[in-house]
Amino acid sequence: MSPTITARVCFGLLLSLLTAFRQPSEPRPIFQTDLRPYGYDAKGMGPTAVEFTELNFLSDDLVLVTITYWNSPQEPFLGRRPSTFLLLEVSQNRLVKRAEMAVKKFPGSVKATQEGRFVVLSESGLQLCSRELECGAPRSTSGRLLVSPLGTSIVVDMKGETEQMLLDGTTLRELARYPLQGTSIVPCDGAILAISDTKVFIQIPGRADRQLPFEDSRYYPNVRCINQRLVVGFQSDKGLAVASMDGDVLFRMPVQEWWKGPAIVTSASGTRFGLYQQGYTAWNSFVNFLDIDQGRRANFESISIMSSDSGKQLLALRWDPRPYRAPSAVPALSPDGHKLAVIRHGFLNIFEIP
Repeated sequence: MSPTITARVCFGLLLSLLTAFRQPSEPRPIFQTDLRPYGYDAKGMGPTAVEFTELNFLSDDLVLVTITYWNSPQEPFLGRRPSTFLLLEVSQNRLVKRAEMAVKKFPGSVKATQEGRFVVLSESGLQLCSRELECGAPRSTSGRLLVSPLGTSIVVDMKGETEQMLLDGTTLRELARYPLQGTSIVPCDGAILAISDTKVFIQIPGRADRQLPFEDSRYYPNVRCINQRLVVGFQSDKGLAVASMDGDVLFRMPVQEWWKGPAIVTSASGTRFGLYQQGYTAWNSFVNFLDIDQGRRANFESISIMSSDSGKQLLALRWDPRPYRAPSAVPALSPDGHKLAVIRHGFLNIFEIP
């Protein structure tokens, strides 16, 4: 082995050891259940399987898990298979109800709204459902579903994907329409965010539009309102910031590149928010430097929960998802912000946040 290669290997091993020693011990989950008997199998579904599993809290004690898979045209059976809905009660450690429903194979097709309700996006349209897992008639819509932190408003693309529709989160009554070309709309509670040419604007009734200090993609917007005062988004591909609706930055934090799929997680309380990330450790990138297109499986996922006002880290989890595929379901915060739901290695884990 050449001296150069030996030096590289030694450096990588040292970096891995230092990283391991820096990792604090994580808290034990207050609830855990195996999802594999219900069809969760992101490890063995085949190389063309894509996972769209969703996590939502319908209350501080009720968690809704939606297990969804899609396969390529060569293996079309998964595309026709309905999703499995599991309603779990944390305090009683039990499965409350199980159901099978059609769900569009698209990220974010199931979202909690208010008072134990949730919406489901399917090929038939958007449906409002109860905690009994019973749904109303579908409203004709298409892809990309977004819900405000309190669940008061919903944005969804229209059929044909030429317009976006703002809906009331309680009734699905139409409130407004926006052209999809050139601008994307993100719902807040009492306001909306508009992304145009990577610029982000806050629109509040009765006030002039104000540009916020973020950069975003109108095709896959990441910026979110945390509450009725604060907005979180990316200032660059490696920098996240929390700002007031007047545009003043409260604090910043470093992140992985935005194109690696980080996701912002909010709670109805607005007191906490989370940042979910996935990708490769420094050592993994080092030894796989020939994997230019980064087609290998990610070897870390993480979720950090922060105080909305100060940015103080309240909980941090980091794990290697292999041999399961990453990214997994985006973690979810309970309405009060004191519980976190995470899927790791086929198990649903609920952690309590101080």
